[in-house]
Amino acid sequence: MTNKSLKVTHCHGSENYFLLIDGLSTPLDFTESQYQTFCLDAIEQLSYLPIDGILYLLPSQTADARMRIFNKDGTEAEMCGNGFRCIGKKLYLITGKKQFYIETMSGILQGRKEEDIFPGIDSYSVKIPVVEQSDKDTTFYDTEIDELDSCLKFSSLNMGNPHLTASVTHFDIDKLVKTGQKVNNNCRIFPQGNNVSFYKIIDTNTISMMTYERGVGLTNACGTAMAAVSIITAQKDTNLQNQWLQILTPGGMVKCHPEVEAQKAVMLLGNASFIDEYTIEYQPDKRTIKEVKLTRSYPSEQQKYQDYKSEILKGHKF
Repeated sequence: MTNKSLKVTHCHGSENYFLLIDGLSTPLDFTESQYQTFCLDAIEQLSYLPIDGILYLLPSQTADARMRIFNKDGTEAEMCGNGFRCIGKKLYLITGKKQFYIETMSGILQGRKEEDIFPGIDSYSVKIPVVEQSDKDTTFYDTEIDELDSCLKFSSLNMGNPHLTASVTHFDIDKLVKTGQKVNNNCRIFPQGNNVSFYKIIDTNTISMMTYERGVGLTNACGTAMAAVSIITAQKDTNLQNQWLQILTPGGMVKCHPEVEAQKAVMLLGNASFIDEYTIEYQPDKRTIKEVKLTRSYPSEQQKYQDYKSEILKGHKF
């Protein structure tokens, strides 16, 4: 089987780290199974890099491009808000389009290059609609689920992928991890698994949160989780409606504008930061990454992001 030379960008949105594979400017020519196997091989063989998932930028017959996202355990996710922004940045650099449409498993979503949310921080937005649940789906709104934790009240929402959220007065990371593991380990109530987030409202335009991501585990940030929390809190508190909310996570901050009337949706705005670019020689038949060649680094982007994160999270504890 022919070796494959892949153009790869190590990038992050809110320190949710990805390898982005450019299959738009250069045809990728993967078989269907190779999307998953490359993900698993890269996670194992490039373990010195922080990687939460693999993003594939691909051609589309119905939009400007297509995005596929595979979690670090090899499962494919329907949507990824942080990954979408990174894909959007790569698409902008390839095509020059400041407004674009990207096909995802949860539908065609609109993205846009925005003004920097902080000096020198490349910023992109995506409008994420709420997926209406069918009568067969199990949904929760401010409900105790004894199988998970009788002291918390959970709300569920689908933002292209499923989310379960709970309001807390303080963050208990062990409890979050245990809850996430219960939900994603053959749970009777959630047979397909679920992203789980704990959040607390800081003031009328600031929310702090942490997420256990399905297929990943405890993560610095999850874009669709931030969107879900913004919708749920705006439904509960009208003071949080019709404005930009700051969503703080261990990975930084994004802005969410929840729309709770008519068609529910969230505008998610945040960074898309590049770390390094590589050319990777991959042997699919042997499932081996044979060579990794660094072709470009972005130290300035990284320093500016750390300055931004330090400023935004100054004095804040999770």
